[in-house]
Amino acid sequence: MPLLSRVRYRVSEWRPYLPKLFLLILLANLPDFDFLIELGFPAHELHRGFTHSLIAAIVVSLGLGCIWRIVPGFWRSVLLYFAAYGSHLSIDLCTGTHLGWSNSGSGIPLFWPWHQQFSSPLILVYGVHHGTLAALFSLDNAFSSTYELLTFGGITAVLLILWKQKLKPQTHRPGPEPAPHPLAELQPHK
Repeated sequence: MPLLSRVRYRVSEWRPYLPKLFLLILLANLPDFDFLIELGFPAHELHRGFTHSLIAAIVVSLGLGCIWRIVPGFWRSVLLYFAAYGSHLSIDLCTGTHLGWSNSGSGIPLFWPWHQQFSSPLILVYGVHHGTLAALFSLDNAFSSTYELLTFGGITAVLLILWKQKLKPQTHRPGPEPAPHPLAELQPHK
């Protein structure tokens, strides 16, 4: 089968899942849509507020679960939505200005309306600048986005490969040899 035909075949296999995948990607980025509103306000007044809290993740997940079951079952759908939204919160917990054990995290109000900011002492991701449109489309942000994509894309790829390996049918293993029939000794020899 030529390469182009194989690619078309693979794409056709994934086509039914594309709307679901698009929704999960959109949901994982939803907490940062508050920066669009922020452009009309003083810097950082709204960003990393309510949208970066567990309450927002729960409300959005329950709301989407009522509207569309992405997988069979309400709670399974809600859990998947929460995982997508929560992945953004997890990444933001580990976002700062210096990588490593630097305690340079920006912090997020995980338990909003309590205004305590939480961040991890281990910084895995560079922070993105978004005070202005020029800062948003800067080379620093391009580098940060590429780093984030490669890091978490690699982690996701490894998890998908491991998951695929686990789902493979285990027919290649030799099974135990069948036991001889107990009455085989009583049959006459030829």
